[in-house]
Amino acid sequence: MRYLVLIIVWVNFIGCSSSDNIGNEESPHLKYFGFAITDCGTNYTNQVDDFVNLIDMCPEDLSNLESRVSANILNNNKVLIHLQGLFINALEDANSPSGFRYELLNNYEALFSTWAQNNQFLTAESVAAFDFADEPAWNQMNMNDLAIVAARIKLSFPDIPLMVIEAPDVIDQLVISNDIDWIGFDRYGTIDPKNDPEYLQRLELIKSKRTNANQKLVLIMESQWLDFYTDAGFEESILIDMANSYFELAQSEDDVIALISYLLPSGFDTPDQKGYFDLLPDVRTVIRTIGNEIIN
Repeated sequence: MRYLVLIIVWVNFIGCSSSDNIGNEESPHLKYFGFAITDCGTNYTNQVDDFVNLIDMCPEDLSNLESRVSANILNNNKVLIHLQGLFINALEDANSPSGFRYELLNNYEALFSTWAQNNQFLTAESVAAFDFADEPAWNQMNMNDLAIVAARIKLSFPDIPLMVIEAPDVIDQLVISNDIDWIGFDRYGTIDPKNDPEYLQRLELIKSKRTNANQKLVLIMESQWLDFYTDAGFEESILIDMANSYFELAQSEDDVIALISYLLPSGFDTPDQKGYFDLLPDVRTVIRTIGNEIIN
């Protein structure tokens, strides 16, 4: 879910923008809400714990995570654990759209086996999913390697879902194996995804990548602001309508299991990036309300 390319969509938005009011429709399929970068370097869980139930966390090495997981799953949370750094190397590649190419480390099997052995305590009771390759096609990862890694993780943790989020413009290159359980894409700068034709076309495309009826969808909404948006003539308050639109879309799509917002801290991708903590109070209130609607 890394910030790579931002696309501003404004066509016909005024005529179809969503209301400031959050709907109360029952959406039993929509089980999780959380932010990217919740416990990755700095742990922000205690600052959002009252309106999220999904804690995004990143292992820093192969060691045991029990104390971190135990702290993060208080109040009925589950963790979303990024495994990519354990066995994938990001090499600079001018021919890749991201500028990087993912390659499996030669000793990925030994590295992951050690991590899995150290973290045998992990179960589906505490882990919502493993995120193991962020935007793999965008980073020119070999799709056979993607399937190999998925199968290897499933061998050690058969009951924990695996998640893959892709970049919007390379979904056609993505290959999803049966071992992958949650799929989605990010398209930052989409003002009204519920009514945006290009966004909805990509949603249909990601659906077509599923290989079995049990695979679920994840929507990535936006809780960031950049100077680029201001320079394009937008005001930060537009994030209110954007958040509502993502939520309404998540409610209306029966296979959406999680809504994940990008992101909590400021300055993670670029110095001008404002994360959730530094957004306008009214924007934060709407995102908080959405979270409470989902988790309660």
